[in-house]
Amino acid sequence: MSLLFSVAGAIGIALQVALVFFLLPRGVRKFPILMLHAVARLLADAAEVTLSRKLGFGAALYAKVYWTSEVFIDMLLFLMVIVFTYQVLEGSPMRAQAARLLTGVGVVAVLAPFAIYHQRVLFSNNWFNGVIQWLNFGAGIMNLALWTALLANKKRDPQLVAVSIGLGLAVTGAALGFGFRQFFRQGGMRNAANLEQILTHLLGLTVWCWTFRPSWMREQPPRPPQTQPSRPSPAATSSGY
Repeated sequence: MSLLFSVAGAIGIALQVALVFFLLPRGVRKFPILMLHAVARLLADAAEVTLSRKLGFGAALYAKVYWTSEVFIDMLLFLMVIVFTYQVLEGSPMRAQAARLLTGVGVVAVLAPFAIYHQRVLFSNNWFNGVIQWLNFGAGIMNLALWTALLANKKRDPQLVAVSIGLGLAVTGAALGFGFRQFFRQGGMRNAANLEQILTHLLGLTVWCWTFRPSWMREQPPRPPQTQPSRPSPAATSSGY
């Protein structure tokens, strides 16, 4: 199982590197928050791999880096859903009201974990686990609202639709994975929860990489066969005498 996790981690880093390069340069202008998330995720994965090899998974420094980076990245995912929803409502008369609502949702998402998990030791592994589950579950619910807005928009952007699909896979898989880990502290079921979380993360990355793949990787439409212009028959060109 450890070998499988190592291979999946290497694939994840490769996909993150590919996504960063695929987003350059046009993707950065259109989806800057996605680029920020991709870079943050890449740096976090690189730091976690380095620390796990040097100090081991049980080291206090590894745990601190892991949980802190996960919370930061999941906050970016939540913010990403809010930003995309605001973009979809461009030109809508309800955009100003939606902006206030989305701002309130973002504030609640950040402050609510301190009230919901107040009985847990602040910044402990158990507290971090609950906060991450809360952020991903909330982002998954918000992503449903984003899909609803996309479907209602007749001029919906195909790229934004694809990005929201990858986003939905990422946040839903993470919410389920961290939720199952609270019930299964060890053993095969915990490994299965970790594997589910990793696979959905890789699937979301694959959707994003496919969405922003460069033009040379896209299938070229088949060219229609070139037909030679037909020559007039001798009878048609004769003078008729």
